[in-house]
Amino acid sequence: MEIPFFKLEANGNNYLLIQEECINKNLNINHLVTRITNKNYGIGSDGVLVLSKNYRPIPYIEIYNSDGSKANLCINGLRIVAKFLFDTKYTDKEKIKIKTYSGIYEVVNSLYNIIVKIKILNTINKKEYNFHHKKYLLHFLNLGNNHAYIINKGKFNEKYFRRTLGKQISKEFDCNVGLVKPINPYFFSIITYERGSNLTMSCGSNICGATFLLKEQGLIKENKNIDVETLGGNLTVNIKENEVNYIGNTNLICKGLYYL
Repeated sequence: MEIPFFKLEANGNNYLLIQEECINKNLNINHLVTRITNKNYGIGSDGVLVLSKNYRPIPYIEIYNSDGSKANLCINGLRIVAKFLFDTKYTDKEKIKIKTYSGIYEVVNSLYNIIVKIKILNTINKKEYNFHHKKYLLHFLNLGNNHAYIINKGKFNEKYFRRTLGKQISKEFDCNVGLVKPINPYFFSIITYERGSNLTMSCGSNICGATFLLKEQGLIKENKNIDVETLGGNLTVNIKENEVNYIGNTNLICKGLYYL
């Protein structure tokens, strides 16, 4: 069986885009995802985006992590699908809407960038977390997916977060975890341990939540372009009140057939 695919990346966060009509309805989609995303026996990716064949009238995507689990939202995934649609079906449009399980989102085609507009309607909850005889202040926020954050204002051991702490928090609270380091009012860095995909080059929803958190803490400027450094490269965010503009480019890596 042949399954056509497109592989795209957004700040190193790479996904396989498959159109729904190319998947046999009798296939176990979760099993397919774990096989096709495996870097040794498949193509290799952080997950799979399944694009509805009907476009409904609003394009709809189902999002899968590399372990086969479903995700309610992936903002880098929205960028990737938007790039595909602007280049194929909606070549004459500057903006469209895309639907995920968590809601409908507006995306804008702007020169070399795709802009995703995210409204954050939930509040931030705090919890003191003890692990290996140390205390960490976690900030929790739901953006369709659950996220937890540690704000690194000093000399936090980033290697320990990547190797141990991020994985532990993600597993215990079933969430994406961001280690956020504010550099100045116009710049911050973030390292993300993603539920279902482990340490990842970047995570759009984790970055948008971190932007909202830092704005609420008074650590970045509102209504100004903020540079964000991720393991996969830099991008830009802009927040006004509770709406984040998430701005970055998206690239096609390859396309082809997967033989199952």
